[in-house]
Amino acid sequence: MILYGKPVAQAIEEELKQKIKVLKAKNILPFLAVILVGDDPASVLYTQMKQKKAESLGIGYRLYKFPDDIAEENIITIINDLNLNKNVSGIIVQLPLPENFDTAKILANIDPKKDVDGLNCGPALPAGRYAPTTAGAILELLDFHKIDLAQKKVVLVGHGKLVGQPLEKILSEKNIDLIVCDSKTADLNSITKTADIIISGVGKPGLIKADMVKSGAIIIDAGTAESSGQTVGDIDPEVYTKVASYSPVPGGVGPITVMKLLKNVVEAAEKNQL
Repeated sequence: MILYGKPVAQAIEEELKQKIKVLKAKNILPFLAVILVGDDPASVLYTQMKQKKAESLGIGYRLYKFPDDIAEENIITIINDLNLNKNVSGIIVQLPLPENFDTAKILANIDPKKDVDGLNCGPALPAGRYAPTTAGAILELLDFHKIDLAQKKVVLVGHGKLVGQPLEKILSEKNIDLIVCDSKTADLNSITKTADIIISGVGKPGLIKADMVKSGAIIIDAGTAESSGQTVGDIDPEVYTKVASYSPVPGGVGPITVMKLLKNVVEAAEKNQL
């Protein structure tokens, strides 16, 4: 079975349409500001997806795009200006930033009330903060397709700020049997072969091969990268014929992530009217 994200995203979208209608009747426009540094293909794709969907819903959107040699302090100045702008509901910095940037330092400058990507949180989610959108999208996808993680052996491949770290926190709190693998993990193959469910968010094309997966497993592909001009995931296509279910790239987690982000933007606009 293919675990498409479109029906999940559509359900969230219908909910948002009603909320946006109510806000606009009060002359309140949800508005998202996106900061993009450099030309990472996957990042460019995601900013385009966010803009297209935001504009289709009637959410304000502005992209602040900069070359990868811009100074960190300049980015921080822009974030501080956006924090003070009452017309801006949400602010995100598209990740990954170039390697020479201090990502944690930059994200820490986003006002918590406008941190709609939810990437500036500790182990527990403080009151008023937003949950990380990609991790939330994965859980929405699993829930929609009635995939229960309880009593399953789950292997999480990748421990980055976008997917692995927040998802580990959420699943650990749910007492899910979880093994986390990263770039330092020895013999990844032997670990993934034992998994009932593999969630991968590395961004390395074809990382998970068919001989690394047992028959009947479930694969959630949350990795995105560019290969030969196409957006691809972490899962080699040969895996698809071996597993019970998988989420495609594109078309799986991505559309839900965008809608979870826009849901946070709308909620931020609702809170700001108080």
